Order: sequence, then C-alpha cells, then structure tokens
Amino acid sequence: MEDKNDIKQLERERAELNALINAGYEFEVEDYEVKSRPFFFGLIKKKTPVKITRSFKIKEPTLGTLDRLSREWIELEIDEKRLKDEDPMKQARTIAEKHSKRCAKVLALAVLGSEYLAPSVHLGSIVYHENKKRLDELTALFERTIRPSRLYRLITLINAMCNLGDFMHSIRLMSVNRTTAPIRIEGNNVD
Repeated sequence: MEDKNDIKQLERERAELNALINAGYEFEVEDYEVKSRPFFFGLIKKKTPVKITRSFKIKEPTLGTLDRLSREWIELEIDEKRLKDEDPMKQARTIAEKHSKRCAKVLALAVLGSEYLAPSVHLGSIVYHENKKRLDELTALFERTIRPSRLYRLITLINAMCNLGDFMHSIRLMSVNRTTAPIRIEGNNVD
C-alpha cells in the first residue's frame, strides 16, 4: 500500500513542479524613481524620489541561461572546514561579503533569462550581444532590495525551475554509455 502512496506523492510533486515551470513565478520589489514636477510657474522643475513597485517574472531557463547560471553557481564556495573550525559568525559574514553580489547576479540572470542576449542586425544578419547594462542594473536593484530570507525562497524556486533532473536525464540519453546502447555480440578479433 505504501508503494502506491509513494507513487501518488511523486506524481503530485511532479505535477506541481511542471505547473511552476510552465507558469513561472512573479515577485515584486520596492524601488525609487525620480519624478519631476514643475515649480515656480514651470520655470524650475523639482525632482524628488518616489517609491514604486517593480514586478519581475522568473521562467524556466533556456540552455544558455542555465549555462550562465551554472557559471555563477560554480564560483560560490563555502569552506566547510573553516566554518566548523573558526568562529562561525565571522565566517558567515565573510561569505556574505564575498558572495552577496553574486547571489544578486544569479537572481538577475534568472529574471533576464534569454533576454540577456539582445538581438541586433549587423551586415544583414542577426547578431546577439550581452545586455550587461541591464544585468548590472538588476544586480544592483536586487542587491539593495532582496533580504536573505527572500533570497533563499527565490533561489530554491530558481533551482526547481532549472529542471536539472530533466536536463541530466537528457544528457544520459545522449551519452555514449546509455542503457539502450546496443551490446556487441562479436568481440574484436585480432589476427
């Protein structure tokens, strides 16, 4: 009986993951924008910061986005031995200082997705260039506005949406040593 319940639970989890991947995940952050209003009969414009809400959506990443995210994730390192041997709070602060911007960049890459590569026409063909300016803007925004508790939830969702399980299964299917590879009956005869 437990096997059927386990299978049903796995099917429910898979359905929830597919729903998340297909729908994406929207979140909002508060930011400021400069608004100007006329002052002194329109001759002078007074500029003031106004609080606004910006909305973003994380969708299932393309293979290129997955590659860019993986490049950033690989650079995240935690020396577990030092974390246990030395003062854990000091190490946590050191890690936060070292990796907080990278975490904001991971979030920005996930939000940008394939829009990170902007198309343009060059000599009659389409050429893609990196939109580093937009990436830097979003990285700075997320670095200013995202709290660690929220970062944890968002990174957990990004990991789920990367669908690394299906990616790994695809790689296994394309691998030379796959389980469905034909088995040679005849050995190599060397005369």
